Amino acid sequence: MQTGEEIIYVAGNPDLYPIEYYDPESQTYQGAVPEFLARFAQEYGYDLRYLQPGSEDRRVDFAVNRQVDLISGSETGSRYAHTAGEPLILFAGETQGGETAYALWFTQTAPERFQSELREYASRTSQEEWTGALLQVAGEMPQRAPVGMLWGMGLVSLLLLAALAVSSCRLRRERRRKARTGRADTETGLGTLEALEDVFSRIANDQSRRFYSLICFHLGLDHVGSLWGDECARALLSHGAQALRQAAEPSDALARSGEDLFVLKRSPNQQETVRWAAAALEKIRAGFSGGPALRDVSAGICALETEFLDFARTVFHARQCALGAVETGTGCQLCDAGRLRARRERWQLLKDFETGLKQEEFSFYLQFFVDAGTFQAVGAEALSRWYHPRLGLLNPNRYIPLLEESGRIGELDFYGLEKACAFLEDLERQQIRDFFISCNFARRTLCAPDFAQRCIEVIQRYSFTRKLLILEVTESQQLNGDETAQMLGNIVAMREFGARVIFDDFGVGFSSFHDLQDCPMDGLKLDKELVDNMWTKTGRIILNALVDAGHQIGMTILAEGVETDEQIEALRRLHCDAFQGFRFSVPLPAEVAQKRILEGARLCGTQTNENEHVVL
Repeated sequence: MQTGEEIIYVAGNPDLYPIEYYDPESQTYQGAVPEFLARFAQEYGYDLRYLQPGSEDRRVDFAVNRQVDLISGSETGSRYAHTAGEPLILFAGETQGGETAYALWFTQTAPERFQSELREYASRTSQEEWTGALLQVAGEMPQRAPVGMLWGMGLVSLLLLAALAVSSCRLRRERRRKARTGRADTETGLGTLEALEDVFSRIANDQSRRFYSLICFHLGLDHVGSLWGDECARALLSHGAQALRQAAEPSDALARSGEDLFVLKRSPNQQETVRWAAAALEKIRAGFSGGPALRDVSAGICALETEFLDFARTVFHARQCALGAVETGTGCQLCDAGRLRARRERWQLLKDFETGLKQEEFSFYLQFFVDAGTFQAVGAEALSRWYHPRLGLLNPNRYIPLLEESGRIGELDFYGLEKACAFLEDLERQQIRDFFISCNFARRTLCAPDFAQRCIEVIQRYSFTRKLLILEVTESQQLNGDETAQMLGNIVAMREFGARVIFDDFGVGFSSFHDLQDCPMDGLKLDKELVDNMWTKTGRIILNALVDAGHQIGMTILAEGVETDEQIEALRRLHCDAFQGFRFSVPLPAEVAQKRILEGARLCGTQTNENEHVVL
């Protein structure tokens, strides 16, 4: 008997009587399996809870979102996302189709001790005991069936087969429903973009499309979360979805994607659409007790005219108009011809991006870090420059924010990782084994469930000292609690693999001392804004506190944006470990940077532009 009660969450099967089912009267799960789990929990000292009991089968959602430790199944052929290892078979029976069984699946969040103890407990329960338990629930006979009673096993097979038939019919009905409506967003209850696209496709091929518009309500959840916390951001999302449901007509189609809520609306004219969108926007703003600033909620309207028959393009432009309304402070903005001209290039860049990666249009650049004491180059940050075939050389500010907004920044992040690993391998072949390369990864990229696996697969293709690879966590987006937990797990995995991890642009945006406490990092990269403001009393106090705190917990402190001798001396007095900035080096093409590294000389202090490279 264990002391203390560890909470274990279970995703139940609501419609598999008498094995497991939801009882609306008691609002709990009943049946042979819940009783089995309850006895186990009592014996081993667990607090075992079914997550959000109800008549809706939510096992897939709970599995994907890693909200549970255990999934109660219906047959051994079932599959759920994020399950780990082999299922735990509770009992089996013979049917006309062969053997069928009832199993439990452990998710990747399930504690190892819990898995081991539940498997051990299940091994002590015989098939005859399961027969008696099932028949007792079904009201057929006493709790325990006599050993060797073959007809009892026949009955359990029939009960199991009947239950699986009920579940199969329900599953087919659910699949048909989802095929018609699309899967709902779990946080808001609105539809998904996939469901909205189905509706859009039917309308786009109809003459009535001129009466329709796609409206994007941008909620600015990242900004709200950074100012007032995740709870406020979630409350705004829930409130915004509810406000739109109340304002929408039955014929309107609603969907959610990230920070945005979409409404595909029919109106007699554009003026009426704008009026409705403005009223809905005001309803969201005025009714939210958290009081989001003007910039946090906006709307963009894109009419379904000839130019907008492609769903992805229409979504992009509606969102761009909403973001444009944030920039101008107008609140609600219509995608008219003038504004569209300014947005077309961004859309075209997004379309060109994938081809650009395949065609090697992105060049690998490096900007050096120098040791604060010796000014010797000790490492470099991996950067990119896009040599667009039509637009020429593009600065990262031209395309990186666009990739972040569209959720495609991860593709560039992993492209940079591949280039950095190849560069480190080449240095090692030339006996350079003490020069590090840092790669930028957006927080959104880092919180993907398969992030660590993908990184490790890339790194293992190359031979170099693992600690010379540094992952820089950039500051572009705020994460919710689940995403933060996933990011933390990925950071731990990468550090255990041998790579190092640092916070980029620390001290502004979404980073905080809370991050230092929760995330096991190897270093901090102080943002240029902190370096620029170090001459004010407040700026000096903040910078000193960050450097001191970082050093006390064993972190390396790097300062970026260093451009003057005065900054160098002040940062040296604060005991920063390394500098980066135009005072020492501009970003250099990889082949030029490699030549400087192999020369092994000290960086000179001549300030240059990107076309006038300093000499190491």
